[in-house]
Amino acid sequence: MSTTIFIFDIVLIIIFACSCTINVTAYCKTKHVREFEAGMLMFFYCVNSMIIFMSEFLLELPLFEGAYNVLTYFSVKVICGIAISTLYMFLTASLLEKKTSILHVIIIMPLICVTVYVGDLNGSVSQHWIFYTIRQVYLACFVLYYFIRYASAKDREYKKRIRKYRFIFLIGGIFSILIFAEDSMVIFHFQYVINTLNLKVFMEHNLSEDIFFVILAVIGVKSGFSLLIQQKEPAETMEPGMLLSAAAVCKEKTPFPEDPFVRAFGLSNRQRDVLYLLLKEKTYQEMGEELGLSVGTVKFHAHGIYEKTDSRNRSELIGKYEKFYESRVQIPLT
Repeated sequence: MSTTIFIFDIVLIIIFACSCTINVTAYCKTKHVREFEAGMLMFFYCVNSMIIFMSEFLLELPLFEGAYNVLTYFSVKVICGIAISTLYMFLTASLLEKKTSILHVIIIMPLICVTVYVGDLNGSVSQHWIFYTIRQVYLACFVLYYFIRYASAKDREYKKRIRKYRFIFLIGGIFSILIFAEDSMVIFHFQYVINTLNLKVFMEHNLSEDIFFVILAVIGVKSGFSLLIQQKEPAETMEPGMLLSAAAVCKEKTPFPEDPFVRAFGLSNRQRDVLYLLLKEKTYQEMGEELGLSVGTVKFHAHGIYEKTDSRNRSELIGKYEKFYESRVQIPLT
């Protein structure tokens, strides 16, 4: 059994480390904040698995005995638990195309306070139960928030964009219940599970949580790879005879059918439309009238474009757009 658990821990660490590396690399290529958040989530998954591995197999060594168990184990557990839930919140906001604000800090404060307060080796059974299950309550709330936003959305384009994330949030909702149930069973019936059923794997692991983490890691690997591959694709989709420059796009009444800049920075269809109007020096009011959107919605999409392209304002965005095409091989007009 110990050999199996040892291999299981090592495999988990490798999976999370690979997913973290791929997502962070994708962030360095695309500057998508979402990829950075996903990479950090995988990093804390990896740290969480490493601390479990150390507690299971290194505590017998004199160097890790005593002080490590008391001072380090729960300290890292507290940090990982808070970080993972916070990143769930940021990723939920990102997938729903919502800007983070002071409200998100207020939302996460009860989790931080409760986790730090009850994160104690000498705590009661109830305190341990709260320590491990409060994160699942938050995860379930994020899932519920997604489905409420999806059901109440009026904009068809927006609803279509967030619809593709239903599977992720559905999986999150299912596993939040499974993890909650497993933690409750093990914590309140610990001796029965360990002694009677001889399931020592439950001493440190929550199997439902491990499976959930692996599913998200696989999704992260797939997403990161797709962005890295897109970054390497040449601009063969551009029509021959077109000059690849920002000035050409600004003069066109109809944008190119597939703009490599839009693809490279992962802009949505609506963000693409706003981008071309930004390049044409349109005001927010003019953009709203042309696209049939409110000024507030146009500003929101513009902010998303600035964030994805790491631009502070319109002039910097236009400059990056021009440099993007200047760095590519220009095709002369025929």
